[in-house]
Amino acid sequence: MTTPEELPPTTPEAPEPTPTEREPASLVLRRVRRISAGAYVLFAAFSLYTGGFYALIGLTCSGAVVMINFLWLEGIVDSVLQPAPHLKPWRLTLRSLARFGLFGVALSVAIFVARFNASSVLLGFSIVVVGIIGEALYSVYRVIAESR
Repeated sequence: MTTPEELPPTTPEAPEPTPTEREPASLVLRRVRRISAGAYVLFAAFSLYTGGFYALIGLTCSGAVVMINFLWLEGIVDSVLQPAPHLKPWRLTLRSLARFGLFGVALSVAIFVARFNASSVLLGFSIVVVGIIGEALYSVYRVIAESR
């Protein structure tokens, strides 16, 4: 007979990851891009209806700037989270700061110089946010559907 001191320690088993957690990041990013493109189409129809052609141009310019910035940030995160050692971290820092500077210049040009419709410019800058929120809602829906 074994005493309680002789029993091996029990470790709680980790729960098995759900299919949502096992999805590759590239699939999630592809969905965010698709949802963002759908948001652009909806915002473009709204901007064209309410503000005319210049509002559509403002939405397109700011949406393009945000999508390019999103892709840049994706590249920065990929390079920062690499398991390999970073040989020149100053280069990544310089490139990141330059990209944010370019983003600020594009924002100021879109609003102050081009005098686009401000609401369409702000809608354009929220395209990626809508994509991320859409992905979050999709993930919640999948978790609820899997639990039934």
